[in-house]
Amino acid sequence: MASFTKYFPKVDSQQGALHFTLPTTFRNDAMILAAANRISDEIKLAGGQQVVELEARPNAGTGEVAYGIFETIDAEAAAIAEYVKSQWNPTSGKTAAVLVRKRAQITAIENALRERGLPVEVIGIGGLIHVPEVADVVSMLKIITNPDSGSALMRHLTGPRINLAPRDIAALGTFSRERARELHADSKSFIKKIAAGNPEQLEADDQFAGSIIDALDEIHSAKKSDFSDIGYQRLVRFAGDLRRLRSRAGGAISDLISEIENYLTLESEITLRDGSQAGRRHLDRFLDEAAKFERSGGTVSAFLDWLDVAADAEGGLKAGAPEIRSDVVQILTIHMAKGAEWDLVAVPGLAEGTFPGNNTSDPDNWLKNEKHIPFALRGDAAELPVFSLHGISKNSEAAKAIKEFGSRCVENIKMREEMRLAYVAVTRAKSHLICTTSRWRDGSKSVEPSEIFYLIAEVASALGGPMISDTPAPDDGAENPTLENPITAIWPVDPLGERRSAFDAAIVYVNKSAAHSLGQANDPEIASWIDDAQALINENKQRANNQIQVALPPRLSTSTLVALHSDPQELALNIRRPMPRGQDQYSRRGTAFHLWVERQFTNAATLFGDEYLDYLDPLDDDSQLEDLKKAWLSSEFAARTPVRVEVPFETTIAGVLIRGRIDAVYATPTGFEVVDWKTGSVQLGQSAAVQLAMYRLAWAKLSGVDISTVSAAFHYVPTSVTDRPSDLLDESALIALIAGIQEAS
Repeated sequence: MASFTKYFPKVDSQQGALHFTLPTTFRNDAMILAAANRISDEIKLAGGQQVVELEARPNAGTGEVAYGIFETIDAEAAAIAEYVKSQWNPTSGKTAAVLVRKRAQITAIENALRERGLPVEVIGIGGLIHVPEVADVVSMLKIITNPDSGSALMRHLTGPRINLAPRDIAALGTFSRERARELHADSKSFIKKIAAGNPEQLEADDQFAGSIIDALDEIHSAKKSDFSDIGYQRLVRFAGDLRRLRSRAGGAISDLISEIENYLTLESEITLRDGSQAGRRHLDRFLDEAAKFERSGGTVSAFLDWLDVAADAEGGLKAGAPEIRSDVVQILTIHMAKGAEWDLVAVPGLAEGTFPGNNTSDPDNWLKNEKHIPFALRGDAAELPVFSLHGISKNSEAAKAIKEFGSRCVENIKMREEMRLAYVAVTRAKSHLICTTSRWRDGSKSVEPSEIFYLIAEVASALGGPMISDTPAPDDGAENPTLENPITAIWPVDPLGERRSAFDAAIVYVNKSAAHSLGQANDPEIASWIDDAQALINENKQRANNQIQVALPPRLSTSTLVALHSDPQELALNIRRPMPRGQDQYSRRGTAFHLWVERQFTNAATLFGDEYLDYLDPLDDDSQLEDLKKAWLSSEFAARTPVRVEVPFETTIAGVLIRGRIDAVYATPTGFEVVDWKTGSVQLGQSAAVQLAMYRLAWAKLSGVDISTVSAAFHYVPTSVTDRPSDLLDESALIALIAGIQEAS
């Protein structure tokens, strides 16, 4: 874009091009904007132009930029979590996010936030599959479909459900190897001996270690004496569970995932951790991804391969814009944050080698990265470094030229991109920004804060931003404390940890004690025990009744409200396991018709010609769409001028946000009438009238009039029939509808 005016210099036949800027930002408070402008000073566009500095909006707040240098990554993460916690108020509607340069930074930040009781959402499918409950489901999918997924099996064998002792794990491994040797010996043939070349050597190298998953499937034939009694019982039970789940692997992926959820009793865990509303957000999103994949006819194995690609190379997958939420602290990469904004933003890892990262010459150096074409062949070659071997006759000279070219790539291209990324990160914050780094990262040598950190610190210091830590550089020869004192733990991990002795003592006490009423206790800890027990009891009852309760989402569309009235059970199934829905010709025709009606009363057609909306037409020369247009033009509504068309609305009913769009609003002698166009001929029933009731209430609130002055109608375009129900639900009835479902769930 910087060279656009060079190649397109004329505007309206006049020499030269006019430059326009949008100098005012309506997002950032003053101190944050000052930090952003300081970074922009370092960004030079191709051709040497500077980025235009932004100005604060009128009446902008002061804002706050906090900064700090810490000793280790964990100390840095803990400080960020404390800062976020100090500002956290889930009822205020304020938002918070941590923006990372690399996904490797997420774990420490997430753990620190969770340790302080803050709800966390890691955004991005690559991050989603590392969320504990989703990782449990993915590992079970791998166990069911791939006999070589030993690491996935170990996750569950050593997890809280099975919790095998080391002795039992070793015994299972021994049984697996013995079984593999027996199978290999039985399958030998003369031809196989010749093909193997030296079978004895192959056996000595233990190349037939076998599949531990296959061995588990035949655990009944293992020596029971090699295992502990409880370990053997758990393995036999687990093997049976796997056979049952494996029998369902040929069905829908989302069905299998739901089966695994029930088997792992994840519902209780996530409800106790995050509550009924937020608890399922990760699993529901994972189910949504699975449902989308099903649409292409993919298998479970193909789905797992796709997840591996997402984990290893998420940059190759198109990521949607994040949904900004105020009920969680969101963690995502800076790249994914483009276009979004939060009240509070933390940017960790501003250290040399992290942000900006190492190997910065590779991504844009066409000599080292085959994905890039030579600069001389690019349209912007004039602004890029030049590489030439002209006049070079020695290998050493060529090596020097290549190295110097790489350095120029870093300086001219990559560092500019890193600065742009820093600018994006800083400008995501509205009122609070915290930027941090640590002296020690993952390596054996300490690292310096990056240039980006010093630029931000310079501004924050000058404007009174708090410096929350200033750990000095370590002495020469000092060792990384995280390597000196590595974290140790007993393996397999006891899920109860230090609580094990108290838990065992409690079991003994309960077994010896008479029953008593815990419900009379005022102790918060006892109250939490009651909640935990109730959640487990409820889940067990649901499984026994073959029913699963689904919490109503905090946001609903009007069409979902209709489904809630007509068939709550079907809606619950769809919320729990969303099914992919293709857009058939009827819905496409309806969309095209609604756009056409809207353009009868707006100037939308003056901006783009009709040909630009052709992609919305359901079929070439759709005669039925033309019939709909003719029928509508002959209706009473064509001759009347609506007050508004395509009116979006949001309103809260019984604590649930309802969103929708009213097709048209007409003035009447007594007030207003909201109209919904129906392109089908079949008249809808009472449940559909809930949609009109919601439109009626929404317009009354939007226009500030009494609901009694607003009527509503369905107009069936093909038959020119207008249905004006007289017994629509009022606000109290709509509240009762939603509240009744919430109480039932």
